[in-house]
Amino acid sequence: MTKLWATCVVEQCIGIRVGEHGHCLTHSEREFQDEYFAGIAPNSKVDLRGTELSASLVDRLLDAARIDGGRSVFGDVYLTEAALPDARFDRVDFSGRAMFDSANLGEVYFIGVRFVGDTGFKQATFVEECMFLNVEFGGLADFQEACFKGGVAFDEDTIFLGSAWFENAIFLDSSYFGNMDFAGFAQFSGASFAGLVSFRRAAFGKSAQFEGARFGGGLDFEDVAVFKEADFLGAEFEKVDLFGPMSAEKLIFKSAVFRRNIRIESDALEIDCARAVFEEGVSMRLSRAEVNFDQVILRKPSTIVADPAAALRSLRETDVADLMLTDIDLTRCLFTGAHHLDKLRLEGACTFGTYRKRQVTAEERVWRSDRTAPVGPRRIADLYRQLRKAQEDSKNEPGAADFYYGEMEMRRHSPATPWSERVILFLYWLVSGYGLRALRALATLAVLIAVATVGFLLGGFKTTPAFGDTLIHVAQSTVSLETKLSSLPKELTPFGEVLRLVMRVLGPLLLGLTLLAVRNRVKR
Repeated sequence: MTKLWATCVVEQCIGIRVGEHGHCLTHSEREFQDEYFAGIAPNSKVDLRGTELSASLVDRLLDAARIDGGRSVFGDVYLTEAALPDARFDRVDFSGRAMFDSANLGEVYFIGVRFVGDTGFKQATFVEECMFLNVEFGGLADFQEACFKGGVAFDEDTIFLGSAWFENAIFLDSSYFGNMDFAGFAQFSGASFAGLVSFRRAAFGKSAQFEGARFGGGLDFEDVAVFKEADFLGAEFEKVDLFGPMSAEKLIFKSAVFRRNIRIESDALEIDCARAVFEEGVSMRLSRAEVNFDQVILRKPSTIVADPAAALRSLRETDVADLMLTDIDLTRCLFTGAHHLDKLRLEGACTFGTYRKRQVTAEERVWRSDRTAPVGPRRIADLYRQLRKAQEDSKNEPGAADFYYGEMEMRRHSPATPWSERVILFLYWLVSGYGLRALRALATLAVLIAVATVGFLLGGFKTTPAFGDTLIHVAQSTVSLETKLSSLPKELTPFGEVLRLVMRVLGPLLLGLTLLAVRNRVKR
């Protein structure tokens, strides 16, 4: 393949020529090498593209650019496609650009090195173990598509002041980024980690991108802090069973796949798990996050345990048959399209939104504020029916009663409900709040007794009795008792017989509704 530089005259050598004799530095005679190094001074530009540099040549290069026996200082350095089978860069300043793109690196150490400008290791191959100790990357550090065949370690004194770009990089052995400071943007999208990778106690000053990354070994993400978002969109976790505890503004697991049972601990403000796949289940421990659980696939029992500040935002189109929620805020949670909602387990203080002192779903609150909302009363009634079953299975009868009330409300308001049934539901709501409002049933009974009393006074008896006696007679009729008052007339008019029949039917009915409402509120 034709190179962008004049290559060495030695066959199959792609090293750049360093003199008029046509040879690269490695294939030059000793005197020409001495001449080349004599021309190197601090801040010199170095162009050794395609050259295979032995450890001794690297040492001579560093010595030539050394300042008073201290640090070696270079300007722009071009080592693209170079081969460094064994090299040690110790106390070196690259004040310009440092390009190692497509280089072949053996056992290489960068110790106390400062990369002031942009650094390129794009498509470089690290054949053996490499270490970056106390290294400062001042500009862009580009490791795109680099291949680390041996282990790689960036120690805690290494810092990326600019962006760290490891997109599509391949790590075939263990890799260590623990305690590091990524001050700029960190990009690991498409990276493949075959062995253990550790980011323990690393700090990301901006976002950390791991979209499409594959973690074939273990992952240590304990005590990691991400200032903005940590994005694992479409990532695959093969052998990871613990993620965190870590902090971030937003944690994204959209379309991620977890092969093992995973425990996730995070105090992120927002966690998006839409379309994630948990093949062996998940246990999430949250402190303050708002969680999106849309279209999640749970193939084994899973739990979400939360502190009071954490909230679940959505369960749409998720099969929740194996999901248990504990102490989580469901005020704004959307349930539309969730599968097996009747099998959802709710434990502890799982709180819903409220409307007129009863628990309601977010869908009902949206519908009440906008009657043209896409989720209407009929679908909301179905949600309440399933949630009621879930609450009953959890022995939360008061909560189940609220959802029964909501179901009746939605049926009453649904245009799909026949008008005759809607009339019955309206009356049921009016007199007793669907058998759940004891005071309303008692108030209806009191009104009924008062009306009946007036009716008896006006035409229920053939003679006119006293008001108190009439009231007692009506009350006794309500509970189907015969009056013992001798002062009351014994004969009723036809109108009075009708009133007594009405009271003997409606009175016990309203009393029964009152007792039913009390039972639904106190039953455990």
